[in-house]
Amino acid sequence: MRSNIARKLTRGIVALFLMGFSTHLLLLDGLDGFLWSLIFRPSTHFAPGYSWLAFRRVQPGMSRDEVVKLLGEPMKVHDTPTQGTLWLYSKSPTDSHYSRRMVVFSNSGVVMRVAHEYYVD
Repeated sequence: MRSNIARKLTRGIVALFLMGFSTHLLLLDGLDGFLWSLIFRPSTHFAPGYSWLAFRRVQPGMSRDEVVKLLGEPMKVHDTPTQGTLWLYSKSPTDSHYSRRMVVFSNSGVVMRVAHEYYVD
């Protein structure tokens, strides 16, 4: 009887873990970003042409032209001496919590990193 209860408990824990893990993979901001967005109402503005499906397709090694074909022009471009060029595809109109979407390019013009997170101010 105890082994039957232990088996059911183990199955339940594994099911919860798999549900949480799959939710984390499906959401761009992850499970924690989803939970933060429930607490702090996001006020995110996205660039014209942006879609989360297209954003998921941006990969390191892509050129600027390839990114523009997928996402359109960014809302803002920020050149940094140490991090490369940042293309911002989202912003908060109220300077508060929002879903941050950013593509980071190397000095040679290829994607180094794709950043997506829920920013809490």
